Amino acid sequence: MTIIRRKVVLLIVEGSCEEVLLNNRLRSLFEQHNIRFHIQHGDILYDLSKPEEPIKSVIGNAVKEFMIKSKFRSEDVFCVLHIIDMDGCFIPDEAIVIDKSQKELTIYHADKITVPHDKQKQQIATRNAERSSNIDTMKGLGTILSGEINYRMYYFSRNLEHVLFNDANPEKGAKYPEVEQFIEQLDMPIETYLQQSMPSVTGADPYMESWELISKQTASLETYSNVPLLFEFVEMESKRE
Repeated sequence: MTIIRRKVVLLIVEGSCEEVLLNNRLRSLFEQHNIRFHIQHGDILYDLSKPEEPIKSVIGNAVKEFMIKSKFRSEDVFCVLHIIDMDGCFIPDEAIVIDKSQKELTIYHADKITVPHDKQKQQIATRNAERSSNIDTMKGLGTILSGEINYRMYYFSRNLEHVLFNDANPEKGAKYPEVEQFIEQLDMPIETYLQQSMPSVTGADPYMESWELISKQTASLETYSNVPLLFEFVEMESKRE
């Protein structure tokens, strides 16, 4: 009897909250796949320790790291789904505003980011320029690792806590107990709940349109998520197998 090995759907995420939020639902919907998470514990799009390395190599190496540790080959991986926080990275520099009375280094608002001094303003502007450039590179890719594996990037804006709890400035540290409680009390599928945060897309390519909308002016500070498209992508690609 031939045993069919389930292919891996790999989700690259910044922290454990995304896994808590999505893991069970993805596993129940896509039983034919092996759902796995690769948690970065940080911002892979803005890594000061690797300033010269192209972003495609950085993310490709993260995928390779996962495959080596898990003993998977490229042909074992169905797709790579990358979920990021937007962190207001597409806002114009003039929307980074100095507030000298502010004690916190960075506070996110609906239409601006406030900082206490010019040094932090320059830091945020530099971070935003690098992150937005890296996102522009990765959002247009359909594959990764020399075309061997399907790839898509999705976002929570400003972050997961902002979308779920309307908390644009969450305290640092794991918030998975709150996310876990949220999922337990949710009376609908998570992808249905997240639809309320989907940008309004009407064109033939909702994925790219969702990126175009979040990239305009201060939209990357607002409450948006195109993660519902992640579910649609896996379903669509699974039917093609």
